[in-house]
Parts: sequence; C-alpha cells; structure tokens
Amino acid sequence: MTKIIDLTIQEKVYKNKKSRISILNDFKLEVNSGERIAIVGRSGVGKTSLLNILGLLDRNYSGSYTLFGSKTNDLSLSQLAECRNQKIGFVLQESALINSLTVEENIKLPLMYAKSRENRKSEDFESIVSTLGIESILKKKPLECSGGEKSRVVFARAVIMKPQLLLCDEPTASLDGDNKEKIIALLFKMNQEFNTTIITATHDLDVANRHDKTIHLERRM
Repeated sequence: MTKIIDLTIQEKVYKNKKSRISILNDFKLEVNSGERIAIVGRSGVGKTSLLNILGLLDRNYSGSYTLFGSKTNDLSLSQLAECRNQKIGFVLQESALINSLTVEENIKLPLMYAKSRENRKSEDFESIVSTLGIESILKKKPLECSGGEKSRVVFARAVIMKPQLLLCDEPTASLDGDNKEKIIALLFKMNQEFNTTIITATHDLDVANRHDKTIHLERRM
C-alpha cells in the first residue's frame, strides 16, 4: 500500500488574552491509500483541529506534514488550494453552504474549479443525490432546508469530485437512523470503488467501529 499521509505534530496552540491551550502534543499519524480511519475523543481534545490540519486548512502548528508525497510546508498557497480542490473532500462542521445558490449549485460548485470537467458525468451527480434522497430540494436555497438536509448537501458537495482523501467531521451527527445509513453507505462505497481514503472524526462509536482503525485522542495535562 502507498502511504499518503505522514504527519508529525509537536504542538498545536490556541491563545487568547487569558489562556493558552495546547493540544495534539507529540501526535503522529501515518495513513495508507484506501484506509478508513476513525478519530474519537472527548470534545475539545482536537479532532476538528486535526482534520483542519490534514485538509491543509490550518498550517499554524509545530510539526511536519507530507501529503501525497509532497512536503506541505514547501507548497505555495495556490498549490495548497489546488490540492484541496482536486484531491480532498471536506465534510466539516464549518463547511458553510452559500445561501445565494441553490442546493444543486452548491453541490456542483467544486466542478467549476476543476481543471478538467470532461470526466465529471451528470450521472455521478444524479447517483449521489438519489442515494442521499435530496432530489426534491435541489432547487431550494440552503436557508429553506432543515439541518439534516443541509448535512446531506454538504456531504454531496464533498464527494462530487471523487476525492482521493475524504475528511469527515461528525458526518452523521444531525441525521436520523435512515439517513445516517445512507451517508455511511455512500462513504464506504467510494472507499471500495475508488480507493478513497476516509478519515472520520466522530462521537458515534457505531460509526467509528465500522472503520478499519480507530485512533483515540486524549488531552495531556
């Protein structure tokens, strides 16, 4: 198997006027292509921060990160942006939908920035929205959708490019049992069909146990 992630974090620090919070101390992570990794731990231990670092959204930490064979510290901002759009899918709690666009336009937004669109077939879009059961809301705006519907829209947008790496932050937290199963089914279908590497931060031990490996984060005192 090919190693696509080699991450070492000495420390990630959050500061304000009154306190200094240190997380992910002496943390190391190696991930091979096609692995399914679950990240678990109490709130505040650094699960979302870790996903932000893995997804090249946060470089403000002490350590080193090699992704897809490239040292990320050596990449320019444009190279980082290209990597995020072409190779990484995000289902993050901070993944805001654009309220001025319809659900369909939000889902298809990553395609606008793709270098090559000829292989982005319409049946991929149709299959995703059908699996997630959101055909009826495609013409709605995000503000007209429920929280669960928006969660499924964010997920559809994340997978539309068939990314090599998919980062998920509590992807089933706001969903009922039926829609939770739809998300998990599509997640693992991508893993099986396209060898997509899955990293999921979750409090749901049922979801975590369906992955190949579970990493427990703890706060060092």
